Amino acid sequence: MSVTTHKQAFAFLRPLRGRASVFIVPSRSRNSSVASFLLGCLAESRTSTVIFDTSSFYGANISALTQSLPKDFLQQSTLITPPDDLPLEDSMTAALTIKTGAILIDDLNALHYLLSSGPRRSGTHRLFAFIRLLSYEARLNDLYVFGTVYKAEGDSATDRATKRSLSAAADLQVSTEARSDGITFRCDEIKGWPNSRFSTPLYFDPST
Repeated sequence: MSVTTHKQAFAFLRPLRGRASVFIVPSRSRNSSVASFLLGCLAESRTSTVIFDTSSFYGANISALTQSLPKDFLQQSTLITPPDDLPLEDSMTAALTIKTGAILIDDLNALHYLLSSGPRRSGTHRLFAFIRLLSYEARLNDLYVFGTVYKAEGDSATDRATKRSLSAAADLQVSTEARSDGITFRCDEIKGWPNSRFSTPLYFDPST
């Protein structure tokens, strides 16, 4: 597994601080490389992190995602998985109230599904409000807020609209291209990255 350097982490993270960023990834399997890089950057910057694991992605891949991370980073970070027997709002509140330097949500597709399963307001409306609240918290407390959206597999107008609606409330929408040898992040609003893009090599199989 690749190890993120301090210089690399600083260059990647600096433009993202104090804003809510959503990373649009091609698929769940490719998300392994994106998640590993994000965790590596946060660990290298010594940023305590709350992971809101709405789809159990981190829980299911915990060994692969954390095997190269320093122990002190893991000890000061928190993994929250919404339990089946408690209201989802309890977990959402916990993610907001724990004192931390970063909040990582994986993934917004699953969170939208969970928010849409109850009798209350639409999942899209509730998710939008939650992300705007996270954006406010990011600005107020100088946090990193990262969310993941899986790119719609289809190319219909409905698929594209759904993907946009899940990321629209974020301050930054970051596209990702994950390959076997590296990742490229792109966002026109990020001027701190050369040509609004950031590329990093990988030295492991992102499907593992």
